[in-house]
Amino acid sequence: QLQSPESFAKSVQELTIVLQRTGDPANLNRLRPHLELLANIDPNPDAASPTWEQLENAMVAVKTVVHGLVDFIQNYSRKGHETPQ
Repeated sequence: QLQSPESFAKSVQELTIVLQRTGDPANLNRLRPHLELLANIDPNPDAASPTWEQLENAMVAVKTVVHGLVDFIQNYSRKGHETPQ
């Protein structure tokens, strides 16, 4: 689902709250710094271009979040809440 920058940042905040309530059995909290970095990217087309270091940090964050999501889907989102593999 496409999200606006504001709704993405709000989703990150909501995820943090849910993880605190559930005890974070899938250790998704490890993704929080990466999600926050992505949520703080300025979407304004008139914003200054990122430095190479900022771009690298954003790409590492994307890679980490995608890997975390794939791991979560493969191991924790099974029907019946089976034990992770």
